[in-house]
Amino acid sequence: MADRLFQDRRDAGRVLAGLLGHYRGRPGVVVLGLPRGGVPVAYEIAGALAAPLDVFLVHKLGVPYHEELAMGAIAAGGVMVLNDDVVWSRGLSRETIRKAAERERRALLRRERLYRDARPMIELDGRVVIVVDDGLATGASMRAAIQALGRLRPARIVVAVPAAPASTCRELEAMVDEVVCASTPTPFFAVGQSYVDFTQTGDAEVRDLLRAAARAGPPGTGSRDVGGPPGTGSRDVGGPPGDRPEEERSRSPSVPLPSDPSGKEMSRMVETGFTTFDTTVNKTNHVLKAIEEAYGWPKGRRNRSYSALRVVLHTLRDRLTVDEVARLGSQLPMLTRGIYYGSWDPRRLPIEMNTGEFMARVRSTLPDKILEEIDGDVERLVHTVVHALREHVDEEEWEDIRSIVPKDLAAVLA
Repeated sequence: MADRLFQDRRDAGRVLAGLLGHYRGRPGVVVLGLPRGGVPVAYEIAGALAAPLDVFLVHKLGVPYHEELAMGAIAAGGVMVLNDDVVWSRGLSRETIRKAAERERRALLRRERLYRDARPMIELDGRVVIVVDDGLATGASMRAAIQALGRLRPARIVVAVPAAPASTCRELEAMVDEVVCASTPTPFFAVGQSYVDFTQTGDAEVRDLLRAAARAGPPGTGSRDVGGPPGTGSRDVGGPPGDRPEEERSRSPSVPLPSDPSGKEMSRMVETGFTTFDTTVNKTNHVLKAIEEAYGWPKGRRNRSYSALRVVLHTLRDRLTVDEVARLGSQLPMLTRGIYYGSWDPRRLPIEMNTGEFMARVRSTLPDKILEEIDGDVERLVHTVVHALREHVDEEEWEDIRSIVPKDLAAVLA
């Protein structure tokens, strides 16, 4: 949809409620807000749809000593979503990620107790779950929430956000039953650009909204009053305005687990999340190994195969429209997808290139050492990278990729 400016999160929630009107009065609907900013939005939606309100916490995993940089997120159900490009480019080890996830356990349990007031999480099995945030940038936290919610066996998952890049919404559409986004600003810089008032939501406001929803008992009709319940104006003192991109806002996993002071249950959750991590690393390692074997590069010089993969992927990506970038990205292995989207600037797309110009751009971007080792044969390198990728993409999916790229580049992907 076109760009839209919201007065504040409550206003955004009322707009979204109008777009979700087909769920009003439908039995089994639950609205979940991602704390903290998603809860005021979700509160308005729940009131308008006459549906119960709850929270679903997702917590950012910051890079050690650079906590503002997100390397991923964890959520309920033993799910961990990683920012693959950050993990790869920073050389983060499995143990480093494990320690970061374990470190978040105490904050997770503390915020769980703070928000819920000992209330159990609403049962989601067989229900229609509308999961809400105040906006998305990369969508890492929402992806973690979606994967975790899937393990709780809802009948339907709907993502509802006031603002997000169109490409992020398209990626999420492949993961859920419905995505409702009220605004897709172009170009997209930050969630806060879609709000007049994007003051940071405090823990007290989240708690007050949840208490008000719980006091209401069985859902009534219509949106809550604009003024909201007592205490909705409370903020965290001293916090800066919450106008940072989604992946920079701290979230915590809401885990429907029994009390576990020892942390054993959380350790099991983190360990389970590494199954996904190990799988996606292995898939990309196979791609890199195939490139290395083609040129006789030892594994110890993996920076060469990584650079080759990155350059070819970025050159292809930059030739495509934003829609085509999203469709191609959705077919790639997850860690490779992280490399693919690294440093992407959709404002500069597409860059018109025929096949010759494509090869010239790859040549100009490759490090000199790699050009020397491949004897300047860029065309062979491109086809080597493409062949390595094809081994890990379904044939029908690969043909779909070829069908969406410009005809002059289809041969490059053959």
